[in-house]
Amino acid sequence: MGKLKAFFTNKWVIQFLGLAALSCLVWFAGPLIAIAGSVPLESAPARILVIIALFVIWVIFRLVMQLRAGSTEKKLVEQLVTGDSDHVAAASADEVDMLRKGFEDAFAVLKKSRTGSKSSGQFVYQLPWYAIIGPPGSGKTTALINSGLHFPLAEKLGKHAIQGVSGTRNCDWWFADNAVFLDTAGRYTAQESHKAVDAAGWAGFLALIKKYRPRRPLNGVIVATSLSDLLQQSEQERLLHAKAVRARIHELYQHLGVRLPVYMMFTKADLVAGFNDFFADLTPEQRAQVWGETFSADTLTGDQDLPARFADSYDELLQRLQNLTIGRIQDERDVRRRGAILDFPQQMTLLKPALLDFLQATFAANRYEQPVLLRGCYFTSGTQEGTPIDRMLGILAGAFHLDRQAVPMYSGQGKSFFLTRLLKDVLFPEAELAGQDPKLEKRTRLLQLSAYAGAGLVFLAVISLWTVSYFNNRAALEQIEEQIEQYRTIKMSASSTQDNFRVLLPRLNILQTARNVYKEAGLWTGYGLSQGDKIEAAAGHAYEAMLREYFLPSIMLRLKERMQGAEGNKLDVLYELLKVYLMFNQTDRLVPETAMAWVRADWDLQYAGDPEAVAQLAGYLDNLLKLQLDPVQIDQAFVNSVRGKLTQVPLIGQIYSRFKSETSLDQAHDFQLGKALGVDGARVFTLSDGKDFSSYAIPAVFTGYGYKELFLTKSRDFVKDAVEQNWVLGSQARLEIAEVEKLHAELKKLYVNEYKTVWSDLIAKLKLQPALTTSQTAQMLDILSRPDGPLRKLLDGIEANTAFSQLSKQASDSMAKAVGSALKSPDTKTSQLLALAKNAAGVDAGPDPALAAEAQFEPLNNLVRGGPDKPVALDSVLQQLKSLRDYFLQLSSANTGGQALQNQASLFSGAGTDVLKQAQLEFARLPEPLKGWLQIVVNSGGQKLSSAAKGQLSEMVKTAVASPCKAALTGRYPFNVKTNQDVLLADFSKIFAPSGLMDQFFQANLKPFVDTSRPVWSEMVAEKPLGLSQESIRRFQLAAKIRDAFFAAGPSPQVQFELKPQGLDTNVGTFRLQIEGQEAVYRHGPEQATSLKWPGPTPSQGVRIVFESLDGRQASRSKEGTWAFFRLLDEATIEPTSAPEKFNLTFQLDGMSARYELRAASVTNPFNLRELQSFRCPEGL
Repeated sequence: MGKLKAFFTNKWVIQFLGLAALSCLVWFAGPLIAIAGSVPLESAPARILVIIALFVIWVIFRLVMQLRAGSTEKKLVEQLVTGDSDHVAAASADEVDMLRKGFEDAFAVLKKSRTGSKSSGQFVYQLPWYAIIGPPGSGKTTALINSGLHFPLAEKLGKHAIQGVSGTRNCDWWFADNAVFLDTAGRYTAQESHKAVDAAGWAGFLALIKKYRPRRPLNGVIVATSLSDLLQQSEQERLLHAKAVRARIHELYQHLGVRLPVYMMFTKADLVAGFNDFFADLTPEQRAQVWGETFSADTLTGDQDLPARFADSYDELLQRLQNLTIGRIQDERDVRRRGAILDFPQQMTLLKPALLDFLQATFAANRYEQPVLLRGCYFTSGTQEGTPIDRMLGILAGAFHLDRQAVPMYSGQGKSFFLTRLLKDVLFPEAELAGQDPKLEKRTRLLQLSAYAGAGLVFLAVISLWTVSYFNNRAALEQIEEQIEQYRTIKMSASSTQDNFRVLLPRLNILQTARNVYKEAGLWTGYGLSQGDKIEAAAGHAYEAMLREYFLPSIMLRLKERMQGAEGNKLDVLYELLKVYLMFNQTDRLVPETAMAWVRADWDLQYAGDPEAVAQLAGYLDNLLKLQLDPVQIDQAFVNSVRGKLTQVPLIGQIYSRFKSETSLDQAHDFQLGKALGVDGARVFTLSDGKDFSSYAIPAVFTGYGYKELFLTKSRDFVKDAVEQNWVLGSQARLEIAEVEKLHAELKKLYVNEYKTVWSDLIAKLKLQPALTTSQTAQMLDILSRPDGPLRKLLDGIEANTAFSQLSKQASDSMAKAVGSALKSPDTKTSQLLALAKNAAGVDAGPDPALAAEAQFEPLNNLVRGGPDKPVALDSVLQQLKSLRDYFLQLSSANTGGQALQNQASLFSGAGTDVLKQAQLEFARLPEPLKGWLQIVVNSGGQKLSSAAKGQLSEMVKTAVASPCKAALTGRYPFNVKTNQDVLLADFSKIFAPSGLMDQFFQANLKPFVDTSRPVWSEMVAEKPLGLSQESIRRFQLAAKIRDAFFAAGPSPQVQFELKPQGLDTNVGTFRLQIEGQEAVYRHGPEQATSLKWPGPTPSQGVRIVFESLDGRQASRSKEGTWAFFRLLDEATIEPTSAPEKFNLTFQLDGMSARYELRAASVTNPFNLRELQSFRCPEGL
């Protein structure tokens, strides 16, 4: 309520309201005023000009007043800088120049900052001003320096630049953020040495303040009196001091014409013996509090006997000190300081008579003088200097004729006591207590009353006109209330962005309609209350706000959802969605057509069954895009994550993705495998991944057509477009032509690599159909050997699509013809055409990746190429296939049973016919995969015999290997980590040692049939494979890895390794690792490796880890048994590194951890050896 009252009583508000009322009077009453039959204010433009003139005059008036305030400020400052010429003459020239320069620099800073917050705009004279009076040495300046207030000059010019403003000994000016202090010279108060000069200077100073602050010269007076003076003065001196202060206060009242609040501040309280010791434990916040008495509001009349009232308050203060004494004595350990603390309340008690005498003499009311508005009495200490005065010691010394013992001077760093909050919480909030000049107050009240009366008359004049306008407008407004109610009842919450758009549609329709409703209202809605423009503007504003605040955020949210749901391989779609998303944030890059296309496409999918809704949404989006849009806040973290996903693929990868996406629409030129190989293709070929043979297709972009017509002609356009839109990924850099060409070269490399991979994958996936019988084998060979069969068609198709040099030549010839035709035109730029031809032909600087890719397919392509003197190599292969066909036809016609078995046995023994040997030799010279395909056909004849051999070997495994292996290993650690039983080292050696059970059987029976040269063992590709299962081979390979890991040193298992400490928790003092008689200890010292081995010298001691914390706590863990060390590793954290022989090992126990580097003696080692848990005894082949 107080703030509201203050607002409406502010002079600016009153003047503005009066001006507004006058403007209303001109507008409504102007047309009613006629002068000699003429109505000068009849037209609206004339009234508008008059109203503008009124406001201009008011603004000019305010500017003049502001300039006058600034001029007053300047005059005041100049007067302060110049000072009294007589006093300046008395000062030394050097001192005058220094002080004047210091004040001019200080006031320059004050003018820039306007002495307060920049928003306040206050001049110096507009702040509260306080005068500080008191005799010399009373601590006035010290109190201000240590008051805790912020003086702007202290930041700009140094702490000591804020005093000595006047350049004389008259007065120092202190400019704080929220007040100005006038620190008067002590001689002005005492007026003892040069009474006439001091009195004249004091009177002149008061006149100067009254001149430049006429309404409220000062906001208060601070009377500073030193307690040391009161303690040391005689009664007569104290009375003279009080009379001088009383005289200065009444002179202030008389000269300034206002009744000022007076604050009695007793300074230098630290010179009372025991003060420093008693308050030594106060915090800075406690030292800032007020120590004294602020009189209540009922004393403002001046009728109270305040000195007597202070006596009661002083007794309460003494009682408070007594209450605190016991606690302070208990907290203090020094005997001398305890005594000082104990005596301090008594010292303050002895001070009471002098205080009361001084207050009574200074402030006691009488009928001949205006009562002093004494607001309170306070005790302060600005710093701690000098020797404290011990009144008790003095009294005792005088009574017993003892020598006085001096109280020690304070030796610590000075602190301020009871000053800060006295100024901030007592003085400043009461800045308005000071009265103002009665004459000025009377004029101000008269002006306010006049303004209120004028505003009231204008209000009554226009209220009747507004009443008529109100009813007319109400009739018009009722027409849209129904739509408003409908608008309000529409549910805005939605469970998805799709629901958001459906909810927004009816609201947008209502707002769009509401903009036109009020235009149908009549003319009687005028008289200043017409709501037509407002309704239309409000509806338009609401419509635009709905578009901006709901519709656009829904679009942004939908774009974000689309990006979140984008498939990982759809980076081109993700890129375009991100581009549209960012366009609404970077509106200078907004392309309305692009945004409309992508958002409209999404709506077409969302609302496929509601084309009307899509059309309405598109219309609103079109209106939105026509607005001057502000950048929309985006989810930067999400954008960064999308950019991170996109930039995981380099820029060239993104270009390539978009190139493939846009060229994939051309499906007419796909390489259809089933169509290319004919109807017999599926009878002999199959795909290893199980896909449908007839529907398998290679995209057109990876065919000869795609290379010539798509890549060579369009790839550079994709590179240029991507470079121009690199801002989407957060890059603003522009690429030079050479860099663009480099990107194109990289694009071609990616394209050719995938091109090569696509065809390589097809070739790798193609397999011959399995032939279960010799008859089926003969049928397959018959189809393969045909001159127009699927084998020839396949090789012809590969050659037609992978001969890049021939494709480039064809493209180059076509472009050369185009260049030749273009050169005939005089307007053609030859250089551009040559560059175009170069691009189309794929002639890039540096090695052409297409030629390198072509070399991979060259062996297969050469099979179908021939010349005048060079027969086609495939013809001899087909002839050989015919011979094999005839052979297998003969074999299939033989007796089933004995004869067939005899033939298979002959093939297995190597005594096969010449047809097979000749075919093997012929096919061995062929390139893969043709070589593998045909060798499989050759070897298929011996599969039955091979199966019999496999059966015999499988039985041998079951009897000679499986039974003893299971007996020794099953259900034991380390092959079963959950069991408590360990594999015996003897059994472990028997199974896995060199020449042990697993190794011996493999070397004697399986090695000729297994290819051990690869990381994963597999059955040897042979003419007559046994058909060993991969799992059975894997189990023997696992056994070999276990052998190499544990038996590198001989027939007994042994593992050698080193442990090097890497780190130890800060709360751990020592870590010990004990392994079967070996120990590794680490105590935060040098990181030195310890060599260890397993098994250790004394296996019976087991394994143990011990943590010893710095606070003496110990934690340990032990393991027993042959495999105790490996069990301990299972419970630790072991992480492999880039080096196979190194591991990061971490032991943890009871919140403590130790980190080691485990370095094995070989890259083949049992640490983190998964084969131990994966191994199972072989059970067959």
